[in-house]
Amino acid sequence: MEITMDLVLPRDVASVPATRKLLDAALAALGVEGHIRDDIEMMLTEACTNVIKHAEHGADYTVRAMIQDLRCVIKVIDSGTGFDAARVPAPDPSAEQGRGLMIMRALADDVRFASFPEDGALVALEKRLAYGEDSLGGLLTAESEATVGDGFRLGSDELAARLFEMARAGDTQGLLSHVNDGVPVNLSDHRGETLLMHAACHGHVETVRALTLRGADPDRADDRGHRPLTGAVFKRETEVVRVLLEAGADPRAGSPSAADTARLVGDTELLAWFEGTAPPPA
Repeated sequence: MEITMDLVLPRDVASVPATRKLLDAALAALGVEGHIRDDIEMMLTEACTNVIKHAEHGADYTVRAMIQDLRCVIKVIDSGTGFDAARVPAPDPSAEQGRGLMIMRALADDVRFASFPEDGALVALEKRLAYGEDSLGGLLTAESEATVGDGFRLGSDELAARLFEMARAGDTQGLLSHVNDGVPVNLSDHRGETLLMHAACHGHVETVRALTLRGADPDRADDRGHRPLTGAVFKRETEVVRVLLEAGADPRAGSPSAADTARLVGDTELLAWFEGTAPPPA
């Protein structure tokens, strides 16, 4: 089971309760236990509030929530100047400053921070889920675990590492055997990079084609806003670019877009494809 929500929101305090209610409604529908939903609600509130207070140069921010079987991963991505979480001093429990980081670290099973020069910052929060008896989430999770072979659960870090290595190596048949057994075709790593992105950036045309035919999203961005098509253009993987375009990838999406990247690297052939002045050769 994989459920993904992507919300692009204005840096306004009104966005926080709206985001909280949307995610909680999904968790409640799946039957996630109440105390876990309460923790997630507080974690999300603190992460979003931190963006609104401190990402002064960004007009909006993104909340990406992924429910993958027994875990929920929340990524809050802003377009401000970023910050170094390691340099934030431990707060005085009686003070307001810094309490948000303390609360997130206390409630989440895993917390990661990243800053991207000129591109803002990322807060990633992970929480293990538990479902009530006879709940929809419990049923779907049991079915997912039953269909994934080799003794691994879908959320296994070891299995995930193997899958991304298969994508980078172009092991199409090995990868598809797991996808056919229930692994989400849009599975992403801790940077938000999908199986398709790994395959595209390493030039594996047949793997890219097979993943897109099984529903992999050619325009799904990673945590920095980069897309598979942009990576393929930067690596000069022309045949991969062709397959992604056939799958519906938008060369104008993202910042930088694939078209922007083609200009940057001086690839006039690909730029002509994107601008429609020359069609990709058959």
